Amino acid sequence: MRLERRTFDVFPGRASSRARLLATCLCLSSPLAASPLPAQTPNPGSRVITLTDTLAAAVGGVAVDEMGAIYVADFRETVWKVNPDGQAAPFATGLYGASGNAIDSKGNLLQANFYGDYVSRIDRTGAHEIVADGLNGPVGIAVDEEDNFYVCNCRANSVSFVTADGDVSTFVESDLFVCPNGITRDPDGNLYVVNFRGGRMLKVTPEAEVSELALLPGGGNGHVTMARGSLYATSFQGHRIYRVSLEGEVTLIAGTGARGEKDGPALEATFTFPNGIAAGPRGDRLYVNDFINRFPPGVEVPPQPLSVVRQIKLASISDLLVSALRSGGPEAMVEAYQEWKNDPATAGVYTEIEVNRLGYSLMGSGQLEAAIEVFKLNVESYPNSFNVYDSLAEAYMNAGEDELAVEYYEKSLEINPGNTNAVEMLEKLRGP
Repeated sequence: MRLERRTFDVFPGRASSRARLLATCLCLSSPLAASPLPAQTPNPGSRVITLTDTLAAAVGGVAVDEMGAIYVADFRETVWKVNPDGQAAPFATGLYGASGNAIDSKGNLLQANFYGDYVSRIDRTGAHEIVADGLNGPVGIAVDEEDNFYVCNCRANSVSFVTADGDVSTFVESDLFVCPNGITRDPDGNLYVVNFRGGRMLKVTPEAEVSELALLPGGGNGHVTMARGSLYATSFQGHRIYRVSLEGEVTLIAGTGARGEKDGPALEATFTFPNGIAAGPRGDRLYVNDFINRFPPGVEVPPQPLSVVRQIKLASISDLLVSALRSGGPEAMVEAYQEWKNDPATAGVYTEIEVNRLGYSLMGSGQLEAAIEVFKLNVESYPNSFNVYDSLAEAYMNAGEDELAVEYYEKSLEINPGNTNAVEMLEKLRGP
């Protein structure tokens, strides 16, 4: 049986300290900090594209719902809704310094209002109400399983805890916070916070213990999200995007460090003060709110701030396998697969269908040895799937290995007696 065979070939409002810092950042170059540069990976297949036309907006937070809709705050009065195809329209207006945001379990957008010191709950029609007040420069938001949420207070160097009903309390204060900006949460309840001033990424346990997890080059961070078991953060002043493992290992995944708007291979792309970041529902796309700085510094009256949404397609397993096959043959491909499955950042990614497609692509191009190895890897990873045995059997049949083909068609039929393709192929292989 065959599943999806395809061939691959600034900011008005009161002049807070953070707003002044943001405005200053938009007019200065940003050399990398003196901290050691992180590891770089080739990232085959990882690419950056500009998803939207120009938005009349500065850069706030980014959130993505389960249907793939992207919500982009402008650090002013508006949140934009962007479809996965890049079509954008205003979603909610009348906000007051729309900064960080997050989606709750019902699809509502929780939107921090930096200048108003409150959080709005915005329903799916764009209507909003104040759900938490009395904060102090709120920015990033992270939601738990019961729709309680945590909010970074930039001006107070603290994180607040807000119940689903809107009761606000201080969860943690720390000298390690220096305008805590972005925040995300892992399945164990740990929080990860990035500072806007300085490159620290901090870990906060459920018991409110704060420690430094990593230091990102650049001098100041934007926001942070979680995908594929790792953390992804924007270096606002470094114009780059980093991956951070839960053990604190930092890897550069996108951006040269130069300011610009260049799309293409991720490590060759350029960003300008990237701020908000969120992962798509499948975890294979990152969406970044990127400032466009097209006017010279020192102008008397700065024009309307502009931004775009950039999409970073993370390397897929088929990208990595094809790259390894080209450079080192089937043996290197198998090694790359095992590294992917052993990497905590990708170990939990479902790959059966994608790897199955790759196997058929290889088989269709006459690379039977590689195709068989790919199908064998799929059998090892998904031993309870009838389809992976069916695909491996077909590859062996095409290679003239009829006994092995019969063995794997029988295994497929054992798992799924309704697999009519296996019945037909067995009749063909066994003869009348």
